[in-house]
Amino acid sequence: MNASSRNAELLRFPRRLPAPPDPHVAKPHPFVGLSAGIGRPLRIAFLSDFVRIPYANGAVFQTRLLYQELRRYGHEVTVIGAHDPDAIPEDLAPGTIQLPSMPLKTYPGVHLPMPLARWVFDPARWDFDIVFAQVTSLVHHFGIWLREMKGIPLLMVNTTHLAAAYDVLLPERVSKIEAVHSGLEFFLKRPYERTFADIYNQGDGLVVLSEGLRTYWRERGVTTPIHVIPRAIQPDIFDRSIGEDPYASFLPTNGARLLCAGRHTREKSQDRAIRIFAKHVLPADPQATLTMLGVGPDTDYYKRVARDLGVMHRVSFPGEVPFTDMPAYYAYADVFVHTSLSETYGNVLGEALYCGTPTVAFADGMGASSQLVDGENGILLQPGKGPSAESEADAQFGAAVLRLLDAPQIRAKLSRSASRMARERAHPHVMMERIADAFKSARAHADVNGLRPAAQGPRVVQWLTTMKHMRPWGVVNGGVYLIGHLRPGKNLPRPVHPQFAK
Repeated sequence: MNASSRNAELLRFPRRLPAPPDPHVAKPHPFVGLSAGIGRPLRIAFLSDFVRIPYANGAVFQTRLLYQELRRYGHEVTVIGAHDPDAIPEDLAPGTIQLPSMPLKTYPGVHLPMPLARWVFDPARWDFDIVFAQVTSLVHHFGIWLREMKGIPLLMVNTTHLAAAYDVLLPERVSKIEAVHSGLEFFLKRPYERTFADIYNQGDGLVVLSEGLRTYWRERGVTTPIHVIPRAIQPDIFDRSIGEDPYASFLPTNGARLLCAGRHTREKSQDRAIRIFAKHVLPADPQATLTMLGVGPDTDYYKRVARDLGVMHRVSFPGEVPFTDMPAYYAYADVFVHTSLSETYGNVLGEALYCGTPTVAFADGMGASSQLVDGENGILLQPGKGPSAESEADAQFGAAVLRLLDAPQIRAKLSRSASRMARERAHPHVMMERIADAFKSARAHADVNGLRPAAQGPRVVQWLTTMKHMRPWGVVNGGVYLIGHLRPGKNLPRPVHPQFAK
């Protein structure tokens, strides 16, 4: 089919399926029963990488959703994270506790919590029923210290696939040297995985986002209970009526629209989407466009890739948009393209599927593989390994995009299935049922293991417990702070997303 015929047959906008009846409306909310056995609402500590939402980030969006839902049902939630000097009072949830911190230069907006104040290790300061640690740094040791010092059950969350993301701190040129990767594999990746497996085994449960990640951590020696809990889509945002076409201000009104969304960081491989578009899509459909929605430390690099390939006139970079505007971008796109292999889940992929956007992605054994069933709710392709296989995979990816653009009936079928399956998998009630079960499991695990709080023992035991966790926390986070200077990123504008308490 030629480009003009294809454009005439594109599903015209917006493509929004009616939301099916909510099967969970009549069910009691999962967080109502969390007080059983205690007789009062829970006091919950959220150990987070962020005390506000500085940029689009799936983990912190989910933390915000859980924070709001737990408080809605009477539970007391305290957000504990690194001090953010750019936060204003309106950004912070009531009762937020900010730990001393240092900025991570590679990721503007990220600050590393540090054990640099005596009050951090004052046992009398902390009184919780459970700690929920959704963090990626060695601040996990603070959660373990609370567990050992105070006997507080600890539930941790793994949101980063280290094997795919560990080299992001390196400058672009250095990251392409094979010897550097081999060295990182031996001196960084393997020790890092062993360290985190040991950390997870010192808690009362681990939450992961896909079966692939459960297998990954089991193979690396994690023995604590592992709970697979996908991230939720928020119906109050994604089931709203769709307004005007957001692309109209920067794209032609005709032509196939490809959308790639997410934070612009090299480990997400969004430059691969640009290369596929330039080599395999645009030559067959010169009126097609690719929108790279988001910002990040590699935005300038992505723009350079588009310029070097001669396709900058068909690739748009509108920046980061408010989270509440995302449904319109999905609904007014023809195909969502997802080339990342590092996602532990991939919020943008889940959102696109929920909105019924026909999707093409690479199988990653984790986030994409857990959400897509090839031919049923999207197109899932093998990514290839090595230059020759990757080149062939890119050609297949581009051909799959063109096939979808040529077949409105197939796009419509995938759209219906994607929306239905995403609602079954990612409804907030489903996620919160599993979170509630994980909370109960963590408390039971702590009881079975007979935690004996060090705070009730001799002073020397308390001191040794503190030193055991303060040293690795401070040393490793300090090292990450120094490494971050190798590849500093650009400062971000004020956040455009709703904050925790809003």
